[in-house]
Amino acid sequence: MPLSPKSLLLDVASINDEIIVVGERGHILKSRDEGNTWRQIVTPTRATLTNVRFLDDRYGWASGHSGVILSTSDGGDSWDIITDVDPEISYFDTWFFDEWNGIFIGAYGEYATTDDAAESLKKEWISEEELHFYDISSSPDGTLYIAGEAGQLLKSDNKGRTWKTIDLPYSGSLFGILTLNDNTLLTYGLRGHLLRSMNGGKSWTTVEIDTTEMLTDAVVLGSGTIVISTITETLLLSSDGGVSFHTLNQDGIDGTVALAESSSGSTVFLCGRHGVLPVATELLETALKAADASND
Repeated sequence: MPLSPKSLLLDVASINDEIIVVGERGHILKSRDEGNTWRQIVTPTRATLTNVRFLDDRYGWASGHSGVILSTSDGGDSWDIITDVDPEISYFDTWFFDEWNGIFIGAYGEYATTDDAAESLKKEWISEEELHFYDISSSPDGTLYIAGEAGQLLKSDNKGRTWKTIDLPYSGSLFGILTLNDNTLLTYGLRGHLLRSMNGGKSWTTVEIDTTEMLTDAVVLGSGTIVISTITETLLLSSDGGVSFHTLNQDGIDGTVALAESSSGSTVFLCGRHGVLPVATELLETALKAADASND
């Protein structure tokens, strides 16, 4: 158990004053002290968990390989498995509108909806090609977006009942989409490709950044600073809504795939093949201010 925080961890969520991370071998860990100590939670699976999503401070879901979906109603202190094992399915992300209604997406075009908190799932095909779906996100007005393999970007304005394809000037894999407000979007993926839209995806501009490495996850901090992780020891930081980015090299974060800010705003947690690492928000903000000042 002491080694679990250093194992492969693939997603992180912040609820109230706790941080929850998930990863290989069904690991789920919680911290109540900004990542200084971790408590491993007993789970009913050994399957790799790729994502964790909380609706509020009680209800949450974690899913991953072998079609496994876990649920919690006590803030992540205990978890129940609510699906049968299916080696053909891998889930990569989850979105819930309320306690009952949600969406699971994953490999080879996997798209499943539920209206009973995942006790039952309705499988659908929303793309003509069996390409991976990696990330689902919502804008403040409720518009949903899915980013995926081969430049896939889909949009729904009716809670996922129907989806439309958004055309992009890039056909490589996209690992995430960040909604900054109702109309401003950032999507990112392979080889340092970062695209920005100011009109809900109708048109896009390429954001020039100082890396060609894979971009893996993004988060907007409470201060408004945008942080994007890469597969190397580089973070991208922006103070102008994603118009421009500065790079920050941070030792020990090679292989980061997920980010989250603590509810206190004092720490950003980075998950990946290095396990889970807390980075002081002050460090990131100081580096960004220095970079902005050097460009004035």
